Amino acid sequence: MKKTIVVFTALLLAIALLPACHETPSGYTGFMAPAAGQWAEYVLSNGEEFHQRMECIGQDTVDGKTCTGFEITMSEQEEMIMQTWTETATGQVVKYVVKMGEEVICMNVNQSPEPPETETPNEYDPNAPNISYGTYTTPTGKTVNVAKFATESEVWVSSQVPFGMVKVIDDGGETTMYLYDFGLTGAQRDISKTEMENCVPMGG
Repeated sequence: MKKTIVVFTALLLAIALLPACHETPSGYTGFMAPAAGQWAEYVLSNGEEFHQRMECIGQDTVDGKTCTGFEITMSEQEEMIMQTWTETATGQVVKYVVKMGEEVICMNVNQSPEPPETETPNEYDPNAPNISYGTYTTPTGKTVNVAKFATESEVWVSSQVPFGMVKVIDDGGETTMYLYDFGLTGAQRDISKTEMENCVPMGG
């Protein structure tokens, strides 16, 4: 009788745990919210490989609006730093500047790169059907759980990585982007507030 009770109790526990395991097999619950200090470095390929580092540099008041700042550093032939400020409430780009060498240039906000997602995009909804799951290890040795979404390409995303993106494989099977390294702290602002506010107009 005692043995039967133990087995029955174990069965109830297993049943209770099943829904939680079924809902998020990879632990994927969507993109993490951006926070100051987060960063992720990617390797992109367009025939040649180059590195791109994305950083969240925190909140500030820009043009009278409360904004969240992001920097993208492109290390191709020469380093270029793009800094965007998006209104925290709406996600709209308020300010966009680019630094090349020692010069900081004011850019048209309509030409700004797509800022990192502050919420989970619909196409990467954790409740979407036909998601496959796995793990990914960066070249620097960090392993994360990933959810894999198949559209025209295959996109790997993770709730454990700032900005969500981990890997992109095109329809020809070629990897066009992969996560090189990441961290939840350590992002550093490379274009100061003074430089941003005193940027030189394009063509000026």
